[in-house]
Order: sequence, then C-alpha cells, then structure tokens
Amino acid sequence: MISFGINNWFIILVAIIAATAGTTLLLYFKNKDNKELSKTQVIILATLRFLSFFTIAILLLSPFISNLNKITKNPIIITAWDNSSSMISTQDSIIINSEITNIRDAISSNLEDNYSVIEYTFGASTNTINQLNFGEKKSDYSEVISSIANNHFNENIGAVIIAGDGIYNQGKNPVNLLSDINFPIYTIGFGDTTKVVDARIQNVQVNRTSFSGNRFPVEIDVHLSKLNNKPLKLSIIQNDIELASLMITPPNDNFLFSTEFILEAGNPGLKHFEVNIEKIENEQNIKNNSSEFVINVLENKQKILILSDGAHPDIGAIKNTLDLQKTYEVSVFTEEPYPVNISDFNLLILNQLPTSGKSVAEIIKSAELYRIPILFIVGNKTFLPQLNMLAQGATITQLAGTGEAAQATINPTYATFKISEEFKELLPKFPPLQVAYADFKLEPEFTTILYQKILNIETAKALIATGYKNGRKIGFIFGEGIWRWRLYDYYANQNQNQFNELINKLIQYLALRENEDNFILEFKPVYTEIDDVILNAEVYNDAFERITSEEVNIEIQNTNGEKFDFTFDVQGEKYYLNVGHLPTGDYNFEANVKIGKETFNEIGSFTVIPVNFEDVVTRANHNMLYQLAAQSGGQFYMPNEIEKLITEIKNNNQLKATTYFQEMVHEILNLRWLFFIMLLLLSVEWFLRKFWGIY
Repeated sequence: MISFGINNWFIILVAIIAATAGTTLLLYFKNKDNKELSKTQVIILATLRFLSFFTIAILLLSPFISNLNKITKNPIIITAWDNSSSMISTQDSIIINSEITNIRDAISSNLEDNYSVIEYTFGASTNTINQLNFGEKKSDYSEVISSIANNHFNENIGAVIIAGDGIYNQGKNPVNLLSDINFPIYTIGFGDTTKVVDARIQNVQVNRTSFSGNRFPVEIDVHLSKLNNKPLKLSIIQNDIELASLMITPPNDNFLFSTEFILEAGNPGLKHFEVNIEKIENEQNIKNNSSEFVINVLENKQKILILSDGAHPDIGAIKNTLDLQKTYEVSVFTEEPYPVNISDFNLLILNQLPTSGKSVAEIIKSAELYRIPILFIVGNKTFLPQLNMLAQGATITQLAGTGEAAQATINPTYATFKISEEFKELLPKFPPLQVAYADFKLEPEFTTILYQKILNIETAKALIATGYKNGRKIGFIFGEGIWRWRLYDYYANQNQNQFNELINKLIQYLALRENEDNFILEFKPVYTEIDDVILNAEVYNDAFERITSEEVNIEIQNTNGEKFDFTFDVQGEKYYLNVGHLPTGDYNFEANVKIGKETFNEIGSFTVIPVNFEDVVTRANHNMLYQLAAQSGGQFYMPNEIEKLITEIKNNNQLKATTYFQEMVHEILNLRWLFFIMLLLLSVEWFLRKFWGIY
C-alpha cells in the first residue's frame, strides 16, 4: 500500500499533475520551434518529459510503501548446567563431563530444528555456555531461574532444562520462585543421593571484629548423619592449641546440633581459628569436618565522654551497658564546667544539648577540629533552632504542639551493622519514646536505623540514624526515654541482652575511628577466595575538604614476600581499587598519598580464606529438583532417561511457535532503481531531441 507523508496530499497531487501537464503542453505543443517534428515525435517527447517531471514532483510528497510481514518464531528451549564442584564430589570430572556432553548433543540434534536452543552454566553466578570445569565454589539455583526470566523477558520460552545435583548453598530456595515464572522446568538429577556416614561443620557464625581484652562468641552448627549414639569431639584450635571442646552424642541418625563457645580475643591483629569435628573411620567426605574463621582484634580502650544537661535515666542506661564492656572508659558530666580538652576521647555523647542556656558550640567545634564522632540524644530540653544551626547532618523543624509518643520500627535495608532477629522481634513491644512534634530531615550521607511509628502509623521520620559529616561519624537518637527499653527487656527476658546489643553496636560503630589524618582507607579484614578484594580511600586537604586530585598508591605483600603495586581509580569523590581474586593467605599492605609536600601513609593487613561451601554437603538433593519440576509443570529425569525428556518436549502441545505481523515501511525516495528510471527518461528525451535536430 502506497501512502504519503504530507497532509492533503490529494490536492497537491492534482496540482502537480496540472503543473506537469501545463509545462509539457507549453514546451512541445505551443512551441513554434517544434514545427519540424512530426506529431508522433512530439507525442513521444512530451510523454517522456511528462513522466520525468511527474516522477520528480511526486517525490516531494514523501511517498512510502507499507506492507505487513508475517514472522514466525520457534519456542525457546533453555538448558542450564550445574558447574559447581559438588558435581564431581562422588564421580570423576571426565565421566560427568562426557555424560553431560552426550546429553547436550542429544538435546541439540533432536530439538534444534523446531526450537531455538540456548545454553547456560551456573554456580555462584549464571553465564552463557562455556567449557564445564566444575570449579564454581557455590551453587545458586534461584539466581539461574531469575537470570533466565530477566534475560528472556517477553520471549516465547517453551521450557527450561536444569541439569545438576540439586545442592544449593547460596540464594533462595528455587521452589519459592515458581510463582514468578510461566514456563515449565524439566530437571535432570546428577550425583549420589545415598545417605552415608558424615560428620560435618554446617555453619560458623562469628563477628569479624573484636577488641583486645574482650571475649567474643562463636556459634557453630554441626550435622551428624548415621552416627546414632556415636560420641564425637567438637573443638576449636588456634596455632595447634585446643582452646575449647565439647563432646556430642547424637540421639538419632539425622542430628543437627548448635552450640556457642566464648573465646578470648587476645592481642591486636588477625587471628586464625579452626573448628574441627572428630573424623569417623570410613567417612567418605572429610573435607567438611573442619572450617576456618578469622577475626580482626583491635586495640582498646576507647574513651567515651557523656555530657548532659542534668542527670537523666537515659544516660544511666547507656553508661550501665558500656560499663559491662572492658573496651570502654566512660566519663559523665551532668553540669558545667564541661571538660575543655576532648582530644583524647573516641566518642562524644550529648544528651539534650544544646539547650536554650547552653550552647556547646565550642565543644562541637573542638570535636570537628579533632574529628571526634558525636552521638546526639534529642529530648524536650534540646534547643532545636541552635541544633539546626550547628549543621551536624539533621534538621528538625518544630511544628505546633509539644511532642508525641513514637514507637520504633526497623529499617530492613540498614546494613552498616547487623541487627539480630531476636532484637527485631522484641522491638515492636518496646515502650514509645518521646519525640518532638516536628519534621525530621537527614542529609544524604545519613541512614535511618529505626523509624518512628506514631498512632500505629509507620512514618518515614527517623528515630535513630547514623551517617557521616565532613568525614566524621555522627549519630542521632531523636527521642528520650530509651531507659524504658532496658527495663522492658529485663521484664520480657530477665536480662538486658537485646538493649545492650543495640547500644553496644551503635557505640562501637560510632567510636571506631578508622583514621585520624587526611588519608582514610576502608577495607575488610577478611575476604573469601571467590570475593573481589576491594579497597576504598578518601583524601582530605588541610581544610578537611574531600579531594581527588592526588594519586593514591598501595603495595600489597603476601606471606612469601611477593609484592604487588596498584594505583587507585577515582570514582566520584572517593578512590576505588579492585584487586580481584587473591590466593588464600595473609596479606600486609602500605598505602600512601602525597598532599602538597606531606606524605600520608596507611598500613594494615587482611586475610583471604578458602571457601568450602561445596564440600559441606555432597549428598545430591533430587527431592528439590523433583519439586522444582512438578510444581512448574515439568518432570524430573535421570541422566539415562534423556530420550524420554526429548520425547516429552516434542509431544508437548503447549510448546508452539509464535506468529505475529510486523508492519514494514519503505520510503520510495530511498529506492535506487527510481533514480535510474528518471535518469533514463531524461537521457532518452535529450538524445531524441538531439537526434531530431531541435537543439
């Protein structure tokens, strides 16, 4: 169908025909110079001129041709192959690879004529097909399903075939994702499902950071299979010295046991520990009988200065919690004169300051000078206009009214420090705090820990928040009465563990000063062998303005004395370095930056620990694969049943090709052959005029 790109094209077309006909008439029928030509010759020349002029003129109407094309697409068959190391825990990799190659060839040769076959491999991440080496250290079945759904959104996915052992140790249970997909999953089960004698360290949980002189907890989960009434020794070892042990006698053949050890942190530095469960004779998998963990022990003590406008139970509750720790030395002043020299303190806590009669501007100026973090506790005595003028990261705009009661709700996205599930469960039952009836605005560098819930309505107002201001950590508690939380914790649990957890983690985060100079380096003390070793740095000039104009270099050295030099990249207002994966072991580093004539250095250490997720559980989980297939509309098969799988897919009437029509538009102006027709018409006319002697 021919259409035109100009409105009222029909009127213009009539005008073009009239103009072309008039021009031709005047040129050949009214021109006396053409008397020597015969009537036939005139008609021929006039026709050629009319056609050439008309063709050129009609192109001014932007004509185009539109037509419908019928497009048929075959349904997509996606195959995903488990590339994790647990696949070869019970069989040789060559045998498994050969078996998978035969299955891949069978699927491709039998289905590629009627289906589009796309292949993936998966482990810790999902990738397009490459050589299977079974080297992935984790298995994430949920990630492969999500990746397929996202990568092929709105495409005709006929079926997904997942081949693996069903062991997942990362991500969600894939069965829980089935409500989000609309295609059947066929599964092929590899591995050995036989239940064997096995004693394994299931999980070790420990805080990666502790303080010198403190004690820290280690939570250990042990799974014992087919070891009914067999006593086994669980122990923690450091430098070949047994620090703690426990005898476990499982009462059945499928026993999960959890326990906690309390260890001494010792001197500062990186400390390596090993958890062992006794090995059993004829135990097939002994790789999961041990697990290593590392903690970073920091210097103590940290000095905390609390200034308050008079005595207050909130200050008593916080001090009582901090006094339980050996890492803190707490000083409290409830009236003036306050200490003049605060440079030796690690954290300043201001309770209901400033007030209308006490400015504390000089104290805050000293804190900024010595880069001391501050925790503000805002109460009914706090003079909000002056607090806003101090510009510490929060603005509180007073509204009509005196105050209101606010309960606390958790911010699920807060990740600066970990909050336990026990605290989250108890938090809604805590008594409300008294907060100002006001609007609360935080600067972008701040993150809310707890929100205000007022009259049973969850709000976006912060109740407790933390953040950075000019390179200093700042915290806010926007209400008073937190001492009631401590009392309720004791009423509910006969201890103050949950209240102490919140205060300890908040104070520990604020008081921990990574650096006291113009060069701040951020890194994790512990990385795994599959993690990228990432370091971040911040550089400040003497006015403590963040700069990125200088070059930051770092030298990393392993235990063998090998040295590696790197230069940080600039990302926004920070420096960033991704070293990539490093071999397991301990590493020391020295980083430096030159600001003007002065060079600033940072030294530190970190460790890279091995990952043994794939060694912990080696028994294939075909039950999960069966559920995945059955609940999605597919079926479960063993590797020797691949012909049945192929037949099932071929006979599935729901796997149909999709047909749709697509309108194709072609502008006539872009047709090259039209140019040659116009050139031919004009050339023939010119030749005949020349030949017949009218030029």
